[in-house]
Formats: sequence, structure tokens, C-alpha cells
Amino acid sequence: MKRKELMSPSKKILSIVIVAAFLFQCQPSALNSKCDPNGSSYFQTLILLLGTSENTQFCGANIRNPFFGRTKVPRFVLVTNVGVSTATSNINVFRIQPNTGELSQVAGSPFALTNRPRYSVTNAAGNTVYVANVGNTSVSVLSLDPDTGVLSVKHSDLVLSSTPYSLVLDPNGKYLFASSETTQQIHRMAIDSTGNISTIPPATNTSNPTSGAVGKLVFDSLGRHLYAALTGGSGNMSGVQAFSFDSATGGFTSINVYQTSQNNLSLAISANDQFVYGANYFSQDVFPFVRDGGSGGLTIQTSISAGIAPGYTIVDPLNRFVYVANSGTGQGTISAYVINSLTGGLTSVSGSPFSSGFSPIGLGIDPSGKFLYSSNTQGGNVSGYSINGDGSLTPLVGFPVTAGTNPFSIEIVSY
Repeated sequence: MKRKELMSPSKKILSIVIVAAFLFQCQPSALNSKCDPNGSSYFQTLILLLGTSENTQFCGANIRNPFFGRTKVPRFVLVTNVGVSTATSNINVFRIQPNTGELSQVAGSPFALTNRPRYSVTNAAGNTVYVANVGNTSVSVLSLDPDTGVLSVKHSDLVLSSTPYSLVLDPNGKYLFASSETTQQIHRMAIDSTGNISTIPPATNTSNPTSGAVGKLVFDSLGRHLYAALTGGSGNMSGVQAFSFDSATGGFTSINVYQTSQNNLSLAISANDQFVYGANYFSQDVFPFVRDGGSGGLTIQTSISAGIAPGYTIVDPLNRFVYVANSGTGQGTISAYVINSLTGGLTSVSGSPFSSGFSPIGLGIDPSGKFLYSSNTQGGNVSGYSINGDGSLTPLVGFPVTAGTNPFSIEIVSY
């Protein structure tokens, strides 16, 4: 049974303040007195709803209680297998044992997706999966059964004007964004009540320091700012671009471009929104940034060396460690760093880098910060580790687990 965090008296009082903030969003109705602010049941109903859930629909408004929360429990691990053709492309769904980190494939896995899936992202409810495909430059919309883990087609693919590299959902779940692997653009998509997507023209242009495209995208937890990894060729400068986000229109306004080094392919943001980290594929280093929560601006810190071809970066959910997948061909390691909680600076964990399967390109960490998984492209498998108190990694028993051909992204879906 899942335990829910009880609200303290002070938090209950603050919840009443939240009620007042939404007072004028609800319209009186003669047929529904609970939506009449002057009705006797108005406050009673809203306080009851906020006291029992993190999000609630009330009188046409979506209300989130920031004082009600719990750590989600991981249930599934999704691995996209790009394959070498439509016949070898699919998605593995593994069930995760939250106490041991053990993985086992669900019935029916792997699930065929013939357009060569590269990257997946799942909505907050854990029932809709969006997948970036390299085969037909599209995004697929799939249903994920929260009980069985079975994947099925939910809506037709949406074809984009250029090949998507990665995907990100805005924290409110109204929009989906795809970085372009071949152009300096971010594709914008609106999500309707059924989970289907439609293009919002035009795409947002990025300002790469030199020729290149766009790598990973990350939002801050409040959905006010987006950060885009700007890629570039070997020997050319790349960087990170910060945008402010208009949640009403799904539009972006550039804040600034921050030069890092060669081919900034991956980005990660700490769970507390204080720091951003960019990994440079060709110059083989990681740049920390201190983030201004108000403006969204970044201040670059001293870089630190990574391994060969760092292709993915992740921060543990407790804001303690940064991990980087070094994806060079014929080898595989994961670099681990300790975060300075004041400056965001990084120092290498003792024993880093840690061995993985060949060419790790995706990383995932469970919500408790106990386990880390890597998808290994050349190895065709998934490695699993326990995260120790000092940030070092210990391989889990029973790993690596076989995936498909050319596995790419790895995503943990929690409930």
C-alpha cells in the first residue's frame, strides 16, 4: 500500500490561502451550489479535495496543492530500440522491483514500433507515451496500461518537418516540444484532452554559436524556463540557450546563449532548479551553471573532464550527484560527480568513471535516488547500479539485461 504524506496544521492553513487564490476562477451556478463562492458548501468541498489529492479539478479549474506530495514509486522502465531497420525497431517495457531494482519484461514486450523510436517521454498520469521517431521524422502517441505495462497505439503519428532528437513535456502537460537533429529549431506541439498532439507553427529558432542543431531540452520544475543544448561540429563552439516560456501560447522568448565548448549534446537540471549541467560530446567535458530562478539566466562555472563522447547527463533527484554517460564506440563508462550545494561545482566521485555496457547513451534514476540504469547502444542491453551514499555505483545482480537493437533512451515511469 502506498503511503501518503499527511498535511501538518500549518500546511492546512496555507491550503486555505490557495483556496482564496482560486476564488474567482469558479463561476456561480444555480444548478451547482458548490461552485457558488457564496454557497455554504464552496469552501468545504474545495478544502476536502485539496486535502486528499495533489491535483484536483474544481468548477472548471485545475488546482494544484503544493503542500501535498509524496515520492512516486517506480513501476516501469521504457527503452527505445532504434534498430537498423523497421523490422528491428521496438520498445522494451520492463517492470521494476522498487526495493531491489530488478527488471523483468512485461508480457508482450518488446512492442513493435516500425518507425525507429529514439526517445520517449511519458505524461504525469503515466498513461500516455510520446515517442520521437527517426524513421519518418514523426512523433508517436501511445497508450501505456498502468497495470500491465502494455503499449498500444493511441493516435496517428504526427510527422514533423525535420528529424526529432529528444522530447520534453511542459510541467503542466499542455505542450510537447521536440528538438531537431538536423536544423536549429524546436518543434512546438499542443496536447488536447485525449492526449493527441498538433503542430503549433512556427517552430522556435535557436541561436547556435556555429552551425549545428539542437540536443536535449529541459524545463525548470515550475515550467517558466526552457534550456536547450546547442550542438555543433568537432572543433566548433556550441552552448546552451535559455528561453522564457509563455504557458498560455506555448511560445518561447530567448533570454541568452551561453557558450560552453564542442557539441553540447545533453543537458540536465537539478531537482531544486538551482543548477544546470551541459555535457560536450567532442570536447569531453561538463559545464555547471548556476541558475537565477527569477530571470532564468545562467552563470557558468568551472568545467570538469568527462570520458569519451559524453552523450547524456542526469542529476539524482536528491540534488547530490551528476552522472554522465560516456558513449564512445567500443567502450562504455559512466562518470560520477558530487555537487557543491552552494556553487553547483562538480568534483569526481572516488572510483569514477564506472564501467558500463558498450556505448551508454541514456540514463535513468528512480525517484528515491537508489538505482541508476543505462541503455547501452552498442551492447544492446541495460546496465543497473545501486547508488551509494558517496555517489559511487555498484552493479546490481542480474544485469546487464538484454534489450533490443541499438537501444537509445531509457525512461522510468512512476506512480
